[in-house]
Amino acid sequence: MSLLSQVHPQAPNVQLNSLFMSKFNISNTTLGANWDMTLTIDNPNLLTWVRFNHIKGSMSYKDNILAISSIEPFMLGLKERRTVRVKISTMGLGEEDRDHQLVVKKRVLDEMMSKRREDGAVHFSMQMFVWATYRTGLWGTQQDVVMSPQCLDLKVGFSRGIGFGSGISGGPMMCSVPILIN
Repeated sequence: MSLLSQVHPQAPNVQLNSLFMSKFNISNTTLGANWDMTLTIDNPNLLTWVRFNHIKGSMSYKDNILAISSIEPFMLGLKERRTVRVKISTMGLGEEDRDHQLVVKKRVLDEMMSKRREDGAVHFSMQMFVWATYRTGLWGTQQDVVMSPQCLDLKVGFSRGIGFGSGISGGPMMCSVPILIN
């Protein structure tokens, strides 16, 4: 029996520190937007390292995914904390993203524009899909997991007449991190 089966590793703590949005533009059936976020990710475990092997981040409006992007793999040591910058764009930020621009339904685009005009703000959600490995230092045992950090109901306020906005939640926000052990 491994130590990991006796002591389940805790999910990392994920905190959204900042959210900025640029180039927000809707024309006919096309959405243009860049989201730039700063997250603090904290490994609360005393006995296990966490290697984030494969990470996909997505932004959505209600249940409609607007953009998906890859995030560079990284590792967190015992009780380590790291600040990570996450960029997600409808335009694709890397060569592999160019063919993955999502089609967003016109009614969804119209609703977002209507919310922006009425309230000066639009609510988005950020979700990551993470394939990770927990590894104990003393025995070297490993456990593969899938995590889905979620920062929901992110209110982005926009300046009139320009496509720039920022999070207006009132400060850093803790995100939920469901974890599934394989």
